[in-house]
Amino acid sequence: MWKSEGISLPKDMHELQSQLKAIMYTMNSKSKLADIMSTPVGQYLDGHPFFALALLVFGAMATVPVGLFLTFAIVTFVTASVGFVFLQGFLLSLSGIALLCVLCGLAIIAFAVSVILRAFYITSSNVLDYYYSRRSAHMKQDTIGSCPGCESDASSCPNPSFQKQKGQ
Repeated sequence: MWKSEGISLPKDMHELQSQLKAIMYTMNSKSKLADIMSTPVGQYLDGHPFFALALLVFGAMATVPVGLFLTFAIVTFVTASVGFVFLQGFLLSLSGIALLCVLCGLAIIAFAVSVILRAFYITSSNVLDYYYSRRSAHMKQDTIGSCPGCESDASSCPNPSFQKQKGQ
């Protein structure tokens, strides 16, 4: 039975009680715990030991699920971040290749248009040179009064307009 009530305790229980008292004294003598126990919540828990024990057991049992959840959240965040970086890298390289293809296509089209315009310019300048050189040669002949194929004889000239000019 309990000594305070006249009931004797076994010797092992008495030793356990003294050890628990020593632990409680050590815990209460720590400054941080003493600060917590001086608050209204600490005083309430000191007055209601069953509720304090239930809170302690709940806190101890909740650490595993909370720890697992936080581990899952951190691993998911890191995986998503790394995946996002790889996805962004892949998309940037893919769009870079697409841009390179578009720019190469534009360069080929620009080169083809340049070749076509250059050929048009050369052809048109040659045609105009030929046309104006023939016209200027013809104008010189009319101005000089002689036909290059004729030897200043209007009757032997095949050009009828030249024959009219000489005849007048």
